[in-house]
Amino acid sequence: MNKIRIDDDNLEKVNVDNSINIEYYKKEGLFSINEIKIIIVKECDLQIEINLKEEPKLNFDIKLKENVTLNLNILVRGKSGKIQYRYNLDKNSYCNVFKFQNIETISEMVIAKLEGENSKIDYNFKTICSNKETYHYNIYHNSSNTISNVKNNGVCIGKGTLTYQVSSFVPKNIRDCIVNQNNKIINLTNNKCEIRPNLYIDCNDVEASHSALIGKFTDEEMFYIQSRGIDYNSALKLLITGFLTSDINSKKILNEITKSIQKYWR
Repeated sequence: MNKIRIDDDNLEKVNVDNSINIEYYKKEGLFSINEIKIIIVKECDLQIEINLKEEPKLNFDIKLKENVTLNLNILVRGKSGKIQYRYNLDKNSYCNVFKFQNIETISEMVIAKLEGENSKIDYNFKTICSNKETYHYNIYHNSSNTISNVKNNGVCIGKGTLTYQVSSFVPKNIRDCIVNQNNKIINLTNNKCEIRPNLYIDCNDVEASHSALIGKFTDEEMFYIQSRGIDYNSALKLLITGFLTSDINSKKILNEITKSIQKYWR
């Protein structure tokens, strides 16, 4: 698999083949931000590992050329930071994202532009929030026959406050699009968590839906597992494991999620 490692906002390690072109723009002034431009020219898998310590700011610009598929795994660890991801998809391209974060505090922006017909993005994100995490998503369907599926699963613990704001846009005369948002937060605290889903649809020939749920596991779910002779804490751990590992096909991310669950629920 192609791999990139970033420590804070520095590109530390690159191991990629000719399916990927990478350009690294180092900040030149006090208020500028390091930027990594990733251009996908052939079908490939890519793993991005980010380690944050010094509250860095970082921009990713990920562009998929026509007729390519990118399977992208993103793993973020550390203290805090601000990160922006920009996805640009050309005609007939497909971006499949699996992402997990184990971090104290983060503010993140995700911008996805479906520029070419028949382009598609699947975005699957998981997090265990123990402090403050804020995520903003803007998904633009700029061509017809485009598809976006955004799925966010978060577990809030300790001092955690978790916010998802997800906005999907389909302008006039952009037809036959599919727009899905699925956001769920399991809040194991009394802290405030928010989900703000927005659908800005200016065309009738579109399938659009969103779901937003904040709560705890149901009494029925807990009772069913405990009725099998499993204690409360073990039952909770099993439910959290299923919630955070569903739809993840990356062995490394699965291992990282498992390690994090073991850390918080011994």
